[in-house]
Amino acid sequence: MNASETSTTRPGIGQILMPYWQTPEKYLALFILVVIISINLGTAYISVEANRISGKFTDALIGLDWEQIKPLFIFSFILGLSAMMLRWVNVLGQGYLALRWRTWMTLHYILRWTGTSAYYEIERDGALSNIDQRIADDVNELVSASLNFFLSLISVVISTVTYTALLWSVSGVLRFSFMGSDWAISGYMVYALYIEYFLQILLSHWLGKALIKLNMNQQNAEGDFRFLGVQLRENAEQIAFYQGGPREGERLAQRFARVRDNALSVLLRGFKVSFGQSLFSHFLSPLPTLLALPLLLSGEITFGDMTRIQMAYGSLGATLSYFMQAYQSFTRWLALTKRLQDMEEALNKSEQSPSPIRVTEHDGSEFSCQGLRLLTPDGRALTALDDWQVLPSERWMINGASGVGKSTLLRACAGLWHHGSGAITRPRRCRYLFLPQKSYLPTGSLKAALCYPANEQDFTDEQCRQVLIDSELPDMASQLNVEDRWQQRLSGGEQQRVAVARTLLHRPDFLFLDEATSALDPETEQRVYQALVTGLPDSAIISVAHREALAALHTHHLHLTPLAESDSRHESETATGDEAPQPQASDRIFYAS
Repeated sequence: MNASETSTTRPGIGQILMPYWQTPEKYLALFILVVIISINLGTAYISVEANRISGKFTDALIGLDWEQIKPLFIFSFILGLSAMMLRWVNVLGQGYLALRWRTWMTLHYILRWTGTSAYYEIERDGALSNIDQRIADDVNELVSASLNFFLSLISVVISTVTYTALLWSVSGVLRFSFMGSDWAISGYMVYALYIEYFLQILLSHWLGKALIKLNMNQQNAEGDFRFLGVQLRENAEQIAFYQGGPREGERLAQRFARVRDNALSVLLRGFKVSFGQSLFSHFLSPLPTLLALPLLLSGEITFGDMTRIQMAYGSLGATLSYFMQAYQSFTRWLALTKRLQDMEEALNKSEQSPSPIRVTEHDGSEFSCQGLRLLTPDGRALTALDDWQVLPSERWMINGASGVGKSTLLRACAGLWHHGSGAITRPRRCRYLFLPQKSYLPTGSLKAALCYPANEQDFTDEQCRQVLIDSELPDMASQLNVEDRWQQRLSGGEQQRVAVARTLLHRPDFLFLDEATSALDPETEQRVYQALVTGLPDSAIISVAHREALAALHTHHLHLTPLAESDSRHESETATGDEAPQPQASDRIFYAS
């Protein structure tokens, strides 16, 4: 399914469950499904035969007929063995089908989540909580529950038809007089059983309808609790410096209190449902015996026939009781579908929402912004650019007051900011790299972290060692194969130098730095920037930085001012000599040749 095929309206349950059954995998999946349904048919046939054999076996025992007992015993043993084997084949087939379905759905959502900038936009806008839990856990539970419900429903339909016919055939006719008239009801036990379980379904729904919302709240509360624990692990050092352990413990306890309170509500509501069902069933448990007793006492049926009636009544009752037994599971299934519907809706919006800031590509060599106006998510104006061009090998330094939109401008250049208007044009066959203040370092080998997002096989060890040395990290050049949690192990300055080394390795045509060296001391920062200038002579470098000493390493300067103050215009200058002049606020844009 691509973006053009999805809808920004809230997706239905079918849009969550059906896509897998429209892929090329559907043929094998349907074959497995047919095998499982055939097994259910075979199991139903075995149950009917077992019922017939049980009646004969009971009569043979009462009559002490050994000649009948022996073959009936052997035949019933074979039937039981066959039923057991079919049951395990059914479990294997159902588990394998669920695994294939889950695999497809998981990879499908991973691709939609990470294939575009949806993962960033959803977190940026706070559109959805715990999407990782929904993909990892909810998809698995939903697939297993959906397959189980569908196959159980097929089995229930088959068993209901089979046992209804069987109970109808063995229950005979109930004859009685009432209000001066003689009455005869054929298959009367079938009517009694259906009335009993219809009343039980109504009772279950009345007692358990609140479980749908409670189960959804439980999933959300569990995800929020786990997320706070992950935050504690990822920011352990910063929290330790603040001595914030006790406060984090309080926050975790508060989050867990939500989990506990909601779980208690689920437990109590589930108890009410189960207790109500059990009490209802207990009072009606003697019903099949009482209904069959008149036929036995009148001599119309034997004791073996009565055993068959009780077994058929019990089998049909067990089949129909599935709806009551599955009620709590069904409410959890509905909660899972609602959570995945929320995820589908968020992904659809991310894929389909057109950005007012148009990002296009052209065959030229310049990177440019035209009529660019940047806003906050709530619509507050930040800054604007009428016309800004960056050519290869130019080095731009962007400055301005805090909150004016410097980092937002870089996000817009990366295609990550959709609040505003205007156009951004990028060269078509160029490589871009954006370095934020804190770069991502994946867990694994140092070489893998250095080569990210490329594969470590794309670069030689010698290349990696050299860029580490050039980035003021000579001691790490011998640790390429060491595996660690580098995001936690390295200091902020070391992480920024690894990001610079990554840049020298990838050699982008356009490099955007958002205070990417702010954690370094001035001398080291100068050397690192000089390494970028020397190592990437043909690359355009666009920097957001505050230290004036870096101005000498840039050839151009862009000064941003708030939109109301600048009237949508900013000054751009070319630096000359060893020291770059600082531009003053102006209502004109001009470029020095």
